[in-house]
Amino acid sequence: MLIGWLLVAQGAMATTNGAIREAIRPGIAFSETALATVTQPSSGLAWVSLSAPTSFVLLSQSLPVLGQDAIPYPPILRYETSPAGNYHLILTLEPDAAGRRHTTASLFETLGDRCQQVWSQPLPHSYGPRLALVNNAGTVVLLDDWINVASPRAIVLMGIDGEVKAQQGFDEIVEVTGQSRAEVVDQATQGFWLAGTPELNRNGTQLSIPTAGGWLTLDLATGEMGF
Repeated sequence: MLIGWLLVAQGAMATTNGAIREAIRPGIAFSETALATVTQPSSGLAWVSLSAPTSFVLLSQSLPVLGQDAIPYPPILRYETSPAGNYHLILTLEPDAAGRRHTTASLFETLGDRCQQVWSQPLPHSYGPRLALVNNAGTVVLLDDWINVASPRAIVLMGIDGEVKAQQGFDEIVEVTGQSRAEVVDQATQGFWLAGTPELNRNGTQLSIPTAGGWLTLDLATGEMGF
């Protein structure tokens, strides 16, 4: 299974009782089953159809909000793949030295019958982003914080090298919509400002994000927003 191979490449194997880490080389060969999964094209944000353990959740599918001040922790492992299946993004929730939980993001690229880690780094979000995606160029977009706050990291655009190319806060999104903070929050259906499922355009260069009764557009090359 593709997710299992990626986790081995990252040095993490999931079990129903927690995570078991094994240090191995970041480049490994896929099995025939994994190769078949990689080469299947798909559309939308939930880009792959696979049978995964209950501990895995697609990054484009956030869990239900239990209340403005009470939401569950994100899953230990979350996964997303690019439309062409050439890039794979894994978020891993883990404790730090002080016992606080943080999320590490890791991007992998498939090269023939091998999967190679491109970059891996901890994220500054509180428990991680609410949604995330990667396009066919390896550009990663992180949307909103997992917890319900007016985040300064409402949109984070990361390049193929893992560096932040652009970052927009909640107040910057409000300004683009031309509405008030309260209006944007009231129309959100997940998190603090998201109102639906984001959509990539056909060539993967622009992301359209439902919010505030309309569509916020994000240029994935420049980070420029429109509404």
